[in-house]
Amino acid sequence: MNRTNERRRFIILTDQRSGSNHLEDLLGSHRAVKIAGELFNPSHDHNSRNNPLPEKLRGLRKRDPIAYLEAFFEQPFDESITHVGFRLFHDHARCRTERTIWANLRRTKDLQVVHLKRRNLLRNLLSLKLAMRSDNWQRMEGTPPVRYEPLRIEYQEVIAHIRARERSFARGKRFFRRHRRAEILYEDLERDQESQLAALLRFLGLPSQPLASSSRKQNQQPTRELIENHAELEARFRHTRWHEFFQD
Repeated sequence: MNRTNERRRFIILTDQRSGSNHLEDLLGSHRAVKIAGELFNPSHDHNSRNNPLPEKLRGLRKRDPIAYLEAFFEQPFDESITHVGFRLFHDHARCRTERTIWANLRRTKDLQVVHLKRRNLLRNLLSLKLAMRSDNWQRMEGTPPVRYEPLRIEYQEVIAHIRARERSFARGKRFFRRHRRAEILYEDLERDQESQLAALLRFLGLPSQPLASSSRKQNQQPTRELIENHAELEARFRHTRWHEFFQD
């Protein structure tokens, strides 16, 4: 067994519908990595398909969230595992009993933070609404893309979502400002996955190797086809810094 205090700890800090399942899959395919998905998903029944936690650890979360976090990082993996991490959404661990998780992570000086963001926040909102309506949150290799019916999104809902996400981005950057942090954009990972992953492996201090994911892009329809009132919204955003979100 390798010494747990020599392992590197990391988190993927992100929001829903930002490609974090795909990035988790990719990193989890590295021979030196163990990654556990959404360790602090609000649902205590949530479990990652990539690296299910032992039941004795899952039961510890309610009793002692800090002990749960430490027990996760200190699992007795074999000596080939040098990096252990999980996905943390900006709105995770915000309940009264789990808020100390954030302070604990900030005190972990050697924690590496992969800050994954989605530039197009209109697509981010649309993806979230479609997933909530269909209850279809991930598409795996070998399954056909979902064909969605269009929906209406109100102007104020778009504004509120964009501002909330931008606040989350700024808060995450500020909160972990003293940590080693790499920013990755969903769109850049989609456009040039090879170079983005190469840079990420260098940041984490991992040896280069091919990475693979069985997760596939869920929604392949253009925004204009999926938002009933697309033209109306685009007109209202025409003279704002967010108008680019309407260009597929």
